Amino acid sequence: MPRFLPFALLLALAACHPGAPEADAAEAPADGEEAAVKPRAVVTVGAVQRDTVADVLRLSALSAYPAKDVLRATTTGYLLAPVPVPGQRVAAGQTVFTLQTKESRVLHLDKLTGDPRLRFSGLIRIRASQVGVLATVDKLAGDYVQDGEQLALSYDRARFGFVLDVPVTQLRYVRIGQRCRIQLPDGRTLPGRVAEVLATADAALQTQRYTVRPTGPVPALPENLAVQIDLDRTAPRLSPTLPRAAVLTDETQTQFWVMRLLNDSTAVKVPVQVGAQQQERIEIKAPTFGPHDRILLSGNYGLDDTAAVKVERRQTP
Repeated sequence: MPRFLPFALLLALAACHPGAPEADAAEAPADGEEAAVKPRAVVTVGAVQRDTVADVLRLSALSAYPAKDVLRATTTGYLLAPVPVPGQRVAAGQTVFTLQTKESRVLHLDKLTGDPRLRFSGLIRIRASQVGVLATVDKLAGDYVQDGEQLALSYDRARFGFVLDVPVTQLRYVRIGQRCRIQLPDGRTLPGRVAEVLATADAALQTQRYTVRPTGPVPALPENLAVQIDLDRTAPRLSPTLPRAAVLTDETQTQFWVMRLLNDSTAVKVPVQVGAQQQERIEIKAPTFGPHDRILLSGNYGLDDTAAVKVERRQTP
C-alpha cells in the first residue's frame, strides 16, 4: 500500500487540474458586465428659488428721428465754400450754405459788396430752422443747383425715439406714459417710456403705431436700427424660477420638463408648466418644488426619463 500512495496523489491532482479553467471562465462574465455598464452623466444640481417676475410683451421697433429739417436751395445758382459735412452740428438760424446766383457770378457783384449803396450782392444765405445734426449733405462747393433742390438733411437729436407697431390684439397692454425697456442689438438695455400714439392703424398689418422715447442717456444710434421693446403686461410678483438651462423642451416648444434627482445617482424626468420667461430665468408654475428638491442645472441635455448621473458639485442657482 505504501508503494501505491504516490500514484494515488498524482491521479487526484490531475483530476483537479481541468476544473481550474472552468472556474476562470465563470469569473469572465462578471468583468464583461462591468464593461457594459453605461457611464454616468456628470451633472450639477440646484434648487428652485423665488424671484420677481412679470409677464413681458416683446415687440420689434425701429429707431427714428421724427423732427427733420430739409435745407433747400431758394434760388438757382452756385454753392460757395465752405460746405458743411455730415455729422456737423448746426444751431437754429445758423448759416449752413451760401448760394451765389448765376447773374451775380456773371456780373461779379460779389466784388462790389464793400459798397454800402449796393444792397444786393447776389449772395443768398440758407439758414437752419432748428438745432440739429446734419445727417446728409447732398451737394459740394461749386455745384450748380436748381431752385427747391435739396442741399442737406438735419435731425434733432433731442427728439430721438423708436417707432413701435403694436398689433391690435395687444393694444390693451400698451398705454401712454408706460415704462418699458429698450433692448439694443449689442446687449445694452435702455430705460424708456411710451410717448405718443398715432390715430391711424395699418390696414394690411392691423397694427397701431406708437413712439417710444428713452428716459436716460442715449448713445449715438443711427436711424432704422432694429431693437426690441419689452413691456410688462402684469405687475411684478414673487414666483419660483429656475435658470433657463435647467428647463428642457421639445422641437415645437409645447412641452417642457426638468430633470430631478431621485437619489444621489438617479435623475427622473418631471413635466413642468412654465410662465414668464426672462433673459436668464424661467418661471415654474407647476408642479410645486420644495427647497430640498434637487434639479439638474447642467449636464441634463439628452438624458432619458430615468438616467444614471454623477453629481459633480452642488451649484447655487
